[in-house]
Amino acid sequence: MPALSIRNVVKRYGAAEVIRSLSFDVSPGEFIVFVGPSGCGKSTLLRMIAGLEDFQAGEVAIDGRVVNGLAPWQRDIAMVFQDYALYPHMSVAANIGFSLKMAGIDRKAVAAKVDRVAQVLQIGHLLDRKPKALSGGQRQRVAIGRAMVRDPKIFLFDEPLSNLDAKLRVDMRAEIKQLHQRLGATMIYVTHDQVEAMTLADRIVVLKEGRIEQIGTPSELYRAPASRFVASFIGSPAMNFVPVEVADGAITLPGGERIPTPSAHAGRASFGIRPEHLSLGGDGPALRGTISLVEPLGADTLVTIASGEERVLARLPGDVAPVPGEVVALTFDPGRGALFSVEGRRV
Repeated sequence: MPALSIRNVVKRYGAAEVIRSLSFDVSPGEFIVFVGPSGCGKSTLLRMIAGLEDFQAGEVAIDGRVVNGLAPWQRDIAMVFQDYALYPHMSVAANIGFSLKMAGIDRKAVAAKVDRVAQVLQIGHLLDRKPKALSGGQRQRVAIGRAMVRDPKIFLFDEPLSNLDAKLRVDMRAEIKQLHQRLGATMIYVTHDQVEAMTLADRIVVLKEGRIEQIGTPSELYRAPASRFVASFIGSPAMNFVPVEVADGAITLPGGERIPTPSAHAGRASFGIRPEHLSLGGDGPALRGTISLVEPLGADTLVTIASGEERVLARLPGDVAPVPGEVVALTFDPGRGALFSVEGRRV
C-alpha cells in the first residue's frame, strides 16, 4: 500500500488553475523531492497534502485512508517550514515537546521522547537554550526535532534550508539525508535547488506550471530527460542546446557536420549535450567556436565558446588553461546527446 496516493488533484485560484490533475504514489520509506521553478505549484501541492490548502477535485490518501476532509492535525503528518516557526519564549526542549504536551501526554514520557530526538539530532546540549541563542542550523534541527517527536507517518519539508548560508546548507543537506537513512521514514521535500533534489531524493517529481514533467530517480532524470525543460533544470551547469536539422537519418550541427541518428524525427530540432560531456580535442563530432569566457574553479574549468549566435559551455579539467579568443573544437560522444523537438519533447 502506498504511504501517500495522489489522484487527479486540481487546485484553482479563481480562474487560474495552478495544479492540473496530478496523480502519483509515494512508497513507504521513500524520499520524494518536488522540484521546479518559482510558481510551478510545488509548495501548493505540499500544503494540499498537509491539509493547509483545499482543492477543487481529486483525492489525497495517506496509508490508504482518504484525508480530503480531515484537518491537518488529523492526518498524522509533520511539517518543517522554511522559517522554523519556533516559540521564542520557550526552551529548545519545550519547543520540541510542545505538541506532545498539548496532546496531554505524561510529562516523563514527553521528556524521554524529547531526549531521544535530541540525541539523534545531536542537540542534547542545547535543550535549555532559547531559540535566540541558537545558530540557523541549530534552529533548523530544533524544527526537525519538533516534527520527529510526533512519529508521523509522513514528514513534509517546505524549502527548509533556504534561509541558511551556502556551507550550512551543504552540511544540513547531509544531515537530513542521514536522518532519513536512520529513520526509514517517508519524506516529501520541496526545493527549487536541483542540487538539493539530486543529492537527497530517491525519486524526483519535476513540476512545470502545475503539471508533472517527469518522475524518476536522479540518475534517470539526468541520463534520460523526457523534455528539454527537465534536461535544462536537472544538472549543473545546465545542458547546452544547439539548433539542428534532422533529415535522412542524420543530424546536421550548426557547423555543417552530420552525425547519424536512429530518430525518425525530421526537420528542425534542438541537440542537447551536457558541459561535462564535452572535451578539447579527441575523436568524434565537434562543436566549433571561439572561446569567449574562461572560469577557473580549481578542480574544473568552465569554458564558454561562441559558435555563431550560440553559446556552448564545457566543463573541462582544472589543469586545462585555454585562452579567450582561441578557436577550438569541443568534441563529444553522440550517444551522450539528446534530441528535442521544437515543442520541447525528447525525440
